[in-house]
Amino acid sequence: MAEEYPYNGRLSRWDEVAEGLAIVGVQALEDPFEFAAGQYATLGLLGPQGKLVQRPMSISSPPDDLSEYEFFIRLVHIGAFTPLLWKRKVGDPINIKGAKGKFLIQDDGRKCLFVASGTGLAPFISMIETMRRHGDTRQVILLHGVSYAYDLAWREQLSEIEAGDEFPLRYVATVSRPNESPGWAGETGRVEKIVAAQMDNFGLNADDTTVYLCGNPDMITAVDEIATERGFPPEQIRKELYWPKGREHR
Repeated sequence: MAEEYPYNGRLSRWDEVAEGLAIVGVQALEDPFEFAAGQYATLGLLGPQGKLVQRPMSISSPPDDLSEYEFFIRLVHIGAFTPLLWKRKVGDPINIKGAKGKFLIQDDGRKCLFVASGTGLAPFISMIETMRRHGDTRQVILLHGVSYAYDLAWREQLSEIEAGDEFPLRYVATVSRPNESPGWAGETGRVEKIVAAQMDNFGLNADDTTVYLCGNPDMITAVDEIATERGFPPEQIRKELYWPKGREHR
């Protein structure tokens, strides 16, 4: 049984965003590890063959609160890890280790263009909250693309931040299947399709902006090409691919 493995964490929260999409909290039962906004931890569960199945997951919570590590996770039915996770419930054991990754906020004073597809939003939530708490006044433009409007996690919170005076956030969501999202009146199409227009809309260029990309590899390739054509050097295009190009096995 999975419980026989010497797990070092427990599932502490499970907030269903939509079917097969959840914001998951994990508590470390041993000494919590420190991390920087944008980094990932590795979650693990014992699989049917008696081996620990592990997957890296970006942390969406801020690094100054180690009481719980938060993740934004989609169920991949053909995957090895997430089907195991979806059989678990709050209070069940899980393995967690970390942190790793170089997808970090750059100390360059530039505006930040965050482009996320799906659960690639996770590290940006950590970054935005970290910047807010530390009084960082750089403008942040967040573009988030999903298939359906109900997949827009943190939509209400992000809209509230944008409407307030505390932090200079501009939030643009886009839905690629608007016909299946009744009532949706925002941007439509994949997020990479709106990047150029939003760069123009907000006056973003290589002189004053760093681009951060997180999500599926096709999106990252497409936006990388757009930014490169507009004169952004490689060091101003930061990337975090959620899986190797051509396969998504979570």
